[in-house]
Formats: sequence, structure tokens, C-alpha cells
Amino acid sequence: MEVILTGGTGFIGGFLRVELIQMGHEVVIPTRRDIAIPGVKTIRVNGEPEEYGRLVEELNPDAVINLLGVLRGDYHKTHVAIPREIARACNSCRLIHMSALGADEDSEIPYFRTKALGEEEVRKVKSYAIARPSLVLGPGQRLFHDALKWRVFPNLKTPVQPIDVRDLVKIIGEILERNENLEVNLCGEKVIALGELVSEVFSSAGRRVLILPVPEGLLHLAGKFSPSVKMALKPNTCKRNDAPSFLKPIPLEESIRWTAEGLR
Repeated sequence: MEVILTGGTGFIGGFLRVELIQMGHEVVIPTRRDIAIPGVKTIRVNGEPEEYGRLVEELNPDAVINLLGVLRGDYHKTHVAIPREIARACNSCRLIHMSALGADEDSEIPYFRTKALGEEEVRKVKSYAIARPSLVLGPGQRLFHDALKWRVFPNLKTPVQPIDVRDLVKIIGEILERNENLEVNLCGEKVIALGELVSEVFSSAGRRVLILPVPEGLLHLAGKFSPSVKMALKPNTCKRNDAPSFLKPIPLEESIRWTAEGLR
């Protein structure tokens, strides 16, 4: 199967492209950088929505997996306009779309609002699946590298239910080969406070990062001015967790140890 993988050079994309190759698929990755990636074909793009639509039309792949997402910048372009162009061109292909747990058209947080609008575009395709993961753990997770850079992280009580990236890519691989429309919420087996999770990862890595107690009122005040802070205060757990219907999730303790390896 020929698969276009957008976001294939990112954290999740790096693991997913390996999974797809091992499954025997031919992988094509659009990228804004001139790079060579073993085992895949790369195509240079500038990142404009129309480019992705034209690429799908030209290659006419069996499937497109869209992992593109931004935590800051032009949310609408990345989360809505690009999925719209891909969906428009994906007449005969299967479209797998990475959304986010908490996607909501009525959300005050631009990230979650535009993720929900992107889902609406994907549903216009005849064969589609939407995956909404919680926080994804694994070496390369940006959250921990940012915390390491600043050497401090607030002791957030926000509940999260992280999923291991190894589980996530296996689930996406299985969804790719299913001939049914799916919308799945994907979480790990345990709920943990975000501040506690960060503390445990750095403790396992043997790295020192100050987990700083911050009054809840001050955090909510900061959230009024910062979408990133507001995102960090939003619970990220599954009311309905579909991951166990695909596999037995990797234990959280093992995911923490493995994530920590990338910080040593």
C-alpha cells in the first residue's frame, strides 16, 4: 500500500514511518526540509495547504495519514485548511487523521477548537478514521525537552492519561488496514497528575528539574493570557478509552522509564 505520511519527520511520525515500513507499506513523506530518510521517499513542500491537495491528486495513494499539528502559530492553516485540502483530493484513498483528545468546536482554546474543525473536514471523505490521543510518551516528547531547557516545571495537578508512542503507532497501523470509518479516543491504562508525571520522568532520567508549586488561582489567571497555560490546565483523560480494544497498553511505569532514556 502506498501511504502519504504528513508530519512524518516529527516525534510521532518518526516512530510511525518505521512501523509502516515494517508492515510492508511504501511511505511518502512531504517535508519542508531537503532531507533523505532511509526506506521512504521524501517530497519537498513549502507547507501551503494547496500543495498537500495537489500531492494527493498527483500520487493518488492508497492512504494518507495526517499527523500535522502545531502548539503555537497558525492553528487554522495547520489544523483546518490542510486537512480540508487533503480531504478534497482524497477521493479514493483512506484518510487517517490525528486529532486530539479534547477537540471541541466550542472550546476557548484555539488548539482544541481548530482540531475539532479539522475533524469536520475529514468526515467528508468516504473512508476515514480519526484518532484522538492523550499525551504521548516516548523519547523525543517535546514537553520534557522544554522543561529540561528551563530547568523548572509547575507542579500541575491536571489529570492526564498518557499513551506510549509504540502503542499509538501500532493502533494507527491497524486502523489503516481496517475497512471501516472509526473515531477513537486513545489513552494509556493509568491517570496521573501532569506535574507528578514530569517529576517521575526526570527522576528516572537522573536529571534535576525543579517542580515548582504554583497557586491554582495564579495558574488560572495566567491561562487567561496564555493558550499554552490554558491547555496545560485542561484535563486530558479518556471517558471512553478505545486503546484496549486494539492491544494491551504498555504499563505507565515502563513508558516513563523509556521516555527518560531520551533525556539522559
